[in-house]
Amino acid sequence: MPLDYEKIETDCVGGLRIGGWEITSCHMPILSNSAIEEYAHELGFNVPEMIFGNNHLSIRHLASGSELRLRALDALKMVDTSPHSAKSVQVSIAENWTESSKRNRSDITDVIRPFDWTFSTKYRGTASNGLAFVPSETGIDYEKLMVREDILFYDENILYEDDLGDNGTSQLSYKVRVMPSGFFVLQRYFLRVDGVLFRIYDSRVCHQFGTDYLTREFSTRESSVKDIVGLIPKKRHDDEDLSLLNNIQFVDSVMKDPLVECEVARIC
Repeated sequence: MPLDYEKIETDCVGGLRIGGWEITSCHMPILSNSAIEEYAHELGFNVPEMIFGNNHLSIRHLASGSELRLRALDALKMVDTSPHSAKSVQVSIAENWTESSKRNRSDITDVIRPFDWTFSTKYRGTASNGLAFVPSETGIDYEKLMVREDILFYDENILYEDDLGDNGTSQLSYKVRVMPSGFFVLQRYFLRVDGVLFRIYDSRVCHQFGTDYLTREFSTRESSVKDIVGLIPKKRHDDEDLSLLNNIQFVDSVMKDPLVECEVARIC
C-alpha cells in the first residue's frame, strides 16, 4: 500500500514527511561578506568565495529524533589545515592564488594558517541525536534504485563553490530524491585544477521505508587531467572537445573506479 505523505513548502524550504521521516532542503542566498569573514575567523583560513552557509539538507527520523544534516560549515571544518596541506596539490598557481586571496581579504589575514587551498573535504554529513554509522560489508542496493517509480520530491543544492583564482573549480553540492519506496541522497565534492587533476568525493545515503537502518557509501576518485583528456571522444580531424573538461557528468562517467567504504546506521 502506498505511504501517505505530507508536502513541506515554504519560501526557502521544500520537502516531505513520509514513512516516519521528515526530509527538507533549504535554499538561501549566498552569505554576506561579514558572514564569510566570521566563517574565516572561526575556521582559521580563507574560505571559498561563494558559501551558501544557510543552505542545508535535513533527514530526520520523527520518532527517535535521529538526524543527518548536510551543511557547508561542517564540511569546511574537515578541510586539511596540517602544516603541509597547502602543498597537497603541487602546482605553480597554488602559492600565487593563496597570496592573492590574502591580499583580497586583508582584514582576516591575522587568522590565516596553512590550509588545503582546493577546499577538499571528506565530509559525509553531520549525524546527531543518536545516529551513528559503523562499517558494513553491505552497500546500497542499486538494482532497487533503478526500479522506475514516481519521484515525490527532488532537489539539488550547492553548499560552497570557488573558482580557485580562475584556475579551476571546487564545489560541494547535493541531490536528494524521495520515492514511495524510500529516499536517496548524493553529496558530491568535485575538484578540477586546470591542467593538473580531477577529484571526486561522493557520499551516498539510502533508506528503504519499512527498514530500520540507513546505508551510506563514501567513495573517492582522482585522475590527472591528461588521463581524462585521453578519454574524450575524437571529433573530426582528431580534434578533442575540451569543453567536456568543464562537464562534471562527463568527467564522472570516465573516471576510474572509486575506492568505496560502506556504512550502516541503525534507527532506534
